[in-house]
Amino acid sequence: MCITGNPGLPGFYTKFLSTVYECLNKELPVWVIGQAGHDEADESPYKKPVPALSGNENMYNLKGQLQHKIEFIRKYVPEDVKIHLIGHSIGAYMALELLKIPDISERVQHCYFLFPTLERMAGSKNGFIVTRLINPMWCVWQWFYRMFNLLPLFVRTWIIYAYYLVDGIPKYYLGTGLKYMNPNVIDKIWFLAMDEMKHVKELDADTLTKNKQRIKLYYGTKDGWVPVKYYHELKQRIPDIDAELCTRKYEHAFVLRSAEQMGFSVGEWILKYRA
Repeated sequence: MCITGNPGLPGFYTKFLSTVYECLNKELPVWVIGQAGHDEADESPYKKPVPALSGNENMYNLKGQLQHKIEFIRKYVPEDVKIHLIGHSIGAYMALELLKIPDISERVQHCYFLFPTLERMAGSKNGFIVTRLINPMWCVWQWFYRMFNLLPLFVRTWIIYAYYLVDGIPKYYLGTGLKYMNPNVIDKIWFLAMDEMKHVKELDADTLTKNKQRIKLYYGTKDGWVPVKYYHELKQRIPDIDAELCTRKYEHAFVLRSAEQMGFSVGEWILKYRA
């Protein structure tokens, strides 16, 4: 089971997780759970609309997103099933929190934390940009993406396609990119991001130490959210923890350009720790 980062649209993880599934010889089910409210339901008379952010803040903040994962596992994962838990970015933070919940923790066989935002998010380079530069002008950005959403669908599609072409992002993410630009989705993404800045501060070294035998951490060397010094400081505090520094220059948002490569690695890890 993979818990996404933020933005938490499962569509960005399909290539990565389909590769993991292939590596497991299609023998194990592979699930992805996104962040609540980040993927608007398709229009259908049989589907309930996603609740608005206003008045439902406790559903979409960090605590509410964690509760969303707890309820999902308790409701949909059979109690006798062992779980390999993949957490990307803030998903790693949520996965670590799940290890504190006895009825879920006892079912987790191993965890894989990819580019994990476990501490001091606001103190990172990207955290500084988000809190000090973008947030003070957020009303301007809101106006921009709301105006963008008023454009005809084919215009929005071509703009996103052109951006993907320039930035080297595969075109099969086009549909997810259109969902991402929904103002209702962006509002919730930003709301969660700002809550992360407030609450993801000190590293929970105690929980990591207690569960180090079933945790693998994978850090990037050019990660704007998780500086390399966080990796080195972790290794100093918990020397025997299984933490690895990426030598392949994958980006924090690896799902966009290195999905297959990362998928092969995670698949190999699962086969190793499954034995």
